[in-house]
Amino acid sequence: MWGKLAVTLLFVSGIAAKTCDLRYYQHYEHKGCTPVAGEDGCPVRYQCPTDLEDVRLKCLHNNEWYRIDEGIRQHCESCTCKGDSVEGAYIDCAAVDCPDWQTKNKSCYMGYDPDACCPREMCHQTKEKACNYNGRDYKIGQIIRTEDPCEDCICTEKGPHCKKVNCLTGIYAPRIREGCLSIYGEKSCCLSQLHCGEIEGAKPVSSQPENTENLCQYRGVYYEKGSIATLPSKSGVECNCVVPPDFTCIRKRRN
Repeated sequence: MWGKLAVTLLFVSGIAAKTCDLRYYQHYEHKGCTPVAGEDGCPVRYQCPTDLEDVRLKCLHNNEWYRIDEGIRQHCESCTCKGDSVEGAYIDCAAVDCPDWQTKNKSCYMGYDPDACCPREMCHQTKEKACNYNGRDYKIGQIIRTEDPCEDCICTEKGPHCKKVNCLTGIYAPRIREGCLSIYGEKSCCLSQLHCGEIEGAKPVSSQPENTENLCQYRGVYYEKGSIATLPSKSGVECNCVVPPDFTCIRKRRN
């Protein structure tokens, strides 16, 4: 749905998203973690506090913190920071209820105006193609699929109109803070699922390490950087220890 998501995180704690692909590390911010950059300026690991009291009673969205019961600015959705002292804070949203999804005139089609939350009936000439992207023609109001999963585009009379996606990762905040693994789609922009169960394949560190900076940790067990784990209850997901202390879990796209 066009407009359900609006503007992306351009920076994650001072690291520019233009130079680093930060899609798979959004969950770290909800635990109050800060990135440690490598030579290329991209995060090689995160430093996470052991005490989460500073963040557990607040919601994070679009680089802004909100208190419980405070309304959250989100285009096309009504969102609030909810929670209590036991569960902690999380984001709760209700999407805009669009009145129409089908055309009344068979010669028309449903399309979006720039910044609109809901589609409307459009009756431009069916042969009118206002935009061309990657060899494909689009009519005014149609959604344009680009290679960037964090970009939403529609066709307008002036050409493609694009906005960056703003992920509502905060809806998962309590389970993120509990240490569940965040799962991201390989070709998606936002966190899509969590895993709190067992992992397989990765070999734990044999002895209690003195320095854990470059180790991944899950459910109290440490794993060497470079370890690969799978999730027995979720096929197609691979978890790699590449940016500790959390595994980076990605659901591979099926061809």
